[in-house]
Amino acid sequence: MTLIELVQAVCDELMISRPSVVALSQDPQIRQLYALVNRLGTDISRQAPWQMLNREHILTTVAIDTTGDTTAGSAVISNIPSTVGITTQFSVSGPGTVPFAQVISVGVGTVTLNMPMTETLTGAALQFSQVEYDLPSDWLREIPQTEWDRTNRWPLLGPQSPQDWQSFKSGIVYAGPRQRFRIQQGTIGINPPPPNGLLFSSEYISNGWVESDAGDRQQRYESDTDSALFPDSLMITGLKAQWKAAKGLDGSFDLGEFRGLLEQMKAQDRSAPALSLSPYGGSVLMSMANLPDGNYGQ
Repeated sequence: MTLIELVQAVCDELMISRPSVVALSQDPQIRQLYALVNRLGTDISRQAPWQMLNREHILTTVAIDTTGDTTAGSAVISNIPSTVGITTQFSVSGPGTVPFAQVISVGVGTVTLNMPMTETLTGAALQFSQVEYDLPSDWLREIPQTEWDRTNRWPLLGPQSPQDWQSFKSGIVYAGPRQRFRIQQGTIGINPPPPNGLLFSSEYISNGWVESDAGDRQQRYESDTDSALFPDSLMITGLKAQWKAAKGLDGSFDLGEFRGLLEQMKAQDRSAPALSLSPYGGSVLMSMANLPDGNYGQ
């Protein structure tokens, strides 16, 4: 059901005049319905990990090997052959650098770090590693325990708390083969700085609960031909309840109907595993439950 069809259906049930347009309407009544339905869809998208909003995110780590001149006590690295690709989302490692020193500005052939160098060197071998990666533009929230390093077949460790993150970056022991992560300020942070070319994956819930006429996902209705991914009856009852509440009318029946539909649709949105009441599952793998005592093959 498109936006215009949805609002027309709600108007019919509320016995108010049907609009010919919604998104571009100048009628205060229709503009109110338009604002309410956009808020309704956003609120519903936060109610559950809806399978239609479940998406996968893949990123490839970036590291740049180069050289530069360092000066003890200075936070500036100079004479870098090229700073193309280096941003404030990168950290640097190499001779004379402090662990986890991060770039705060980039110039022509120079970068400035947030911590000074410890040695004066000319042409030192340096590696700039990207340690912060932007989250997808439609990211609403992470699905826990889906974060993996696919290159090494290891789960990423995290999300780390602020205390653990500072402990890893500031403590005596910080190295290790496993990558840790933390989500903050619209990015996913990686620690320790990864080498170039690692493949990381995770799943998340998208905020794109509207689909345009062209099939593009959106965060809100933009035109009358856009459609919500949520069931029509849920949107209709929810919009009626919101409209009555905004008008100061008794919307308890509509609100109760909406809540009942919401819980029903949350329960039916995805399948669930079969649960066993027996002490052992039906695994076909070799275990102490299906191996006989004694010698194999006897």
